[in-house]
Amino acid sequence: MLWKIRIVFSILNVIYDVFRPILLFLRKKPPSIPPITRSIYKLSATKLAKKIREREITSYEVVQEYITRIKEVNPFLNAVVDERFADAIIEAKNYDEQLKDGKFDIKTLEQEKPLYGVPITIKECCAVKGCSHTGCTLPRKGIKADYDAAVVEMLRNAGAIPLCVTNTPEMSSGYDSANLLYGRTYNPYDTRYSAGGSSGGEGALLGAGGSVIGIGSDLCGSIRIPAFLNGIFGLKPTSGIIPTNGHFPHTDDKHFHKFMTFGPMTRYAEDLGLLMRVMTSKCNHDLRLDVPVDLKQIKIYYRQSLDKSFGVLPMSQEIENCVLKAANYFTRHNIRAEKLPIKWPETITDIVLTGFLNIKEPPQLLLDANNPKNHKNANIEMVKALFNLSQHTKQLIFFTIPFETHFPFTDSEISHYTKHAEEIRQKLLNTIIVSADLLGDNGILIYPTFRKQFLPELVIFEMISVSNCGIFNIFGFPAMHVPMGLNHEGMPIGVQVIAAPYQDRLCLAVAKELEIAFGGWVPPSVSISD
Repeated sequence: MLWKIRIVFSILNVIYDVFRPILLFLRKKPPSIPPITRSIYKLSATKLAKKIREREITSYEVVQEYITRIKEVNPFLNAVVDERFADAIIEAKNYDEQLKDGKFDIKTLEQEKPLYGVPITIKECCAVKGCSHTGCTLPRKGIKADYDAAVVEMLRNAGAIPLCVTNTPEMSSGYDSANLLYGRTYNPYDTRYSAGGSSGGEGALLGAGGSVIGIGSDLCGSIRIPAFLNGIFGLKPTSGIIPTNGHFPHTDDKHFHKFMTFGPMTRYAEDLGLLMRVMTSKCNHDLRLDVPVDLKQIKIYYRQSLDKSFGVLPMSQEIENCVLKAANYFTRHNIRAEKLPIKWPETITDIVLTGFLNIKEPPQLLLDANNPKNHKNANIEMVKALFNLSQHTKQLIFFTIPFETHFPFTDSEISHYTKHAEEIRQKLLNTIIVSADLLGDNGILIYPTFRKQFLPELVIFEMISVSNCGIFNIFGFPAMHVPMGLNHEGMPIGVQVIAAPYQDRLCLAVAKELEIAFGGWVPPSVSISD
């Protein structure tokens, strides 16, 4: 990392280490969210769909139960920004009537409508007809989508019933889901902590058991970081295999579309494959999602931290141990696991930060409600924000400045680090050095997703930790967060699982295995009474 930046962050890290325990001490741990008391919330979407098809349960019952749970937990979380409960109930009743009348047989539903009657929740940046589509920014207050994004259309065609749209940072630009339009989303395990971003509302609702499956989007960890913080599964698929039209904010920049993708967020590993088959139904690449993976033939590599050099906050010991536990699990089952044989450069954070500066035409983020063509100055907006005079959050403005100025990097540094990124990518694929791929079609990397849980007020201090996820957006690799239980504070922990491009199925298979081994999603509070 550039020394000027290292020095700044080393100072910030000292401040962070001082203030984090003080803030936690001053804040009493708040009451827990209402416990799960109905066994229906412990069923995966895959099992719910099967029960609906076989008429063991009605879609109406499932939809009504999840609406009830959302109403129960959302006052604690502030995760939902708009709902379509009345329409969802009508759709569920119609689906039940169609089944009763014999319109579909079980086999047809299983093959063509595998999500028939199952409720789903969706990140607000993704267009859901009739629901808020503001980007969670004040200048677009009141705007609703008049169409469904392509991915929503595919999910509806598969039988899914959207219930609501969920909160994000303003313009999906940040790692704490707070904005001036809808407020902040809180973590279901401890509402003192952040639910993350930008798919934070989705992550919090799923973690709380208020949703069974959801859709997020990921530009630089925006699915995986909330998945980590809220204890669920979250997959950033291979770049380009899922259509992104209907995402707001939007740009035609090729690098933006290379880095950004929609992806599934779930409580159960088996639902990831189900959603991926639906979401990639129009993909022109053979992903072999239905081909069984022989885990005995997989090569496992692992790395326990991002960068231990000056200016970078260290990976928590619990997460390093988590990575090692996952790797050792495979070793004990006679599956080869070894440390990543590639030296991670000390400039890895520079590579990530400059990678996103290759977006030459970023979406317009600082919108003007009175004049959409007006280009606001980020520096002026930051000054205004210090006095609460801006229509935008400090988080968004802070995010916008590097795109406008490229600060603190020069064009030659951006070019240098971009070339360096490609060298590392090729080393991971290993197509240059040897004939056999390092990851190839049977290699997996187990890697930290994020450093640790954080308080919303201290989000800026964790900015470099985002590089753990962002590097794989730049590489275009599929990457998934896999939950592995709770830490000593009762907060979720887990690891990231990465594969080579178009080998998403390997991530899915490893996620299932780790869920069996370590338990996967653990509800914030559990009390099954029926």
